[in-house]
This record gives sequence, C-alpha cells and structure tokens, in this order.
Amino acid sequence: MRTWLIALALAVVAVPAVVGVGCGGDGEEGPSATSVPVDRPTLEAMLRSVALTLDDLPSGFVLQEEAFTDNEEAAETDPEGKQAALARLDGWGRLLGYDATYMTNDPLGTFISGGTASVSVSLSIFQTSEGAVAGMEWGREVAANPSQSVSLFPGVISIEGEPMSFASIGDETLAARFTGTLRPEGEGAEFEVDVDFIAHLVAIRRGRATAHIIVGAIGGATPGQEVEDIIRTLDERLAQALQ
Repeated sequence: MRTWLIALALAVVAVPAVVGVGCGGDGEEGPSATSVPVDRPTLEAMLRSVALTLDDLPSGFVLQEEAFTDNEEAAETDPEGKQAALARLDGWGRLLGYDATYMTNDPLGTFISGGTASVSVSLSIFQTSEGAVAGMEWGREVAANPSQSVSLFPGVISIEGEPMSFASIGDETLAARFTGTLRPEGEGAEFEVDVDFIAHLVAIRRGRATAHIIVGAIGGATPGQEVEDIIRTLDERLAQALQ
C-alpha cells in the first residue's frame, strides 16, 4: 500500500468546514443594530491568537494547510448552493473564519497500528452572539443527519453519526461521533483502498465566536483525551480574544 494513498485518505477525514459551525443553514436571526464590525487585520489577529500550534497537539503532527475564510469562501461547499449560503452568512453577521488541518507525519504507521490521524479546526467570529447561535443550530442539524451530506466529502463512501456525551464547555457545546469508510480519489489512484475511520466532532460557542474540531482516527482506533484538551484550549483562547 502506498503511503500517498493513506495520506490522501486522511485528508478526507478532516471533514470540510461546512459540517461545522456558521457555514450555512436556515437561521432567521441576524446581527443586532448595535453591533460594530471589526476590520479584517484585527479579525485575523484575533483568530490567529486562538489558533492551535503544534505544541497543542499530540506529538508527531504537522500542519497540512491553513487559511482565513471570508463568507464567499465559506459558502463554496454549502449543500444548498453558494448564493443562498452567502445570504445566510451575511445575514448572520459572520465576519471572518479560520480553518486549519493537521495530520500525522506517519500515516502508514498510523493506519497499520491504529491511532489519531488528523485534526481539523474551524473558527468563526460574528458581529453578535445571535449570529453564532444560529450557526450552532445549523451545526446540530448536520451532525444529526450526516448521511444527507455525504456528497460533500470527496472519497467518503459511507458515514453515520450519533450524539456523543461530552463535557459542557463555553456557552454552548455540540458533540457527535462519526463512523465511516473513505476511499482515496484523484489523479494517480491506480487501485482502490477503503479506510475505516472514527471521528469525533466537538463544536462550542463562546459569545459571538464559534470553534469546532474534528479529530479522526484510523486503524481501529478511537480519538482520545486529546479531543477535550484541544477544545478546552480553544475555549480559553476565545474567551481571552473576545475580552
């Protein structure tokens, strides 16, 4: 089995941000008239102060990709279409987001021995807490019905999810457990290989900001204590950034 196949599969485990918070939905609440938008450099600095570092993760992880996301970019993969999603995001007062994906530096070894393989993080800042609440509500709907959005995840051929017991963190907490199978796609895929995964999604709201993580494990393993450690770290940094 080629290592690049496993690496490609792991990238899919880090489910796109549309499954997280504040990236679509049908909420009606918008920002209050008293909210004041923040300029992009300040927003980027806030998000960067919250973002994870390699020291926050288990050893052996590397940063795969990261990016700030405006509303147009966040709406690209919305199941109801970009324009509808963009209207909702703007209506909610989403100001800016940040996404990052971290992967194990030994994907083949993780596949053989079992272990946590990927961590994805998505942050969003809104003009008001009402907008953040609306994003959380949409996240609950998607987490409850992941099979309806399977087409959003390249390579995933099956996925099931269920609510997961989790500590209450921040102002709101959402937690779900997903199991599924993915098959690497793309140029150079000479043969098919199915990879079973278990992923834990935890989303929190802290005031007018949201954060969600998806921690994926392969090789028969299940995400462990790192899930709670990471989300608590993000919650603490969100509280500081929003002061």
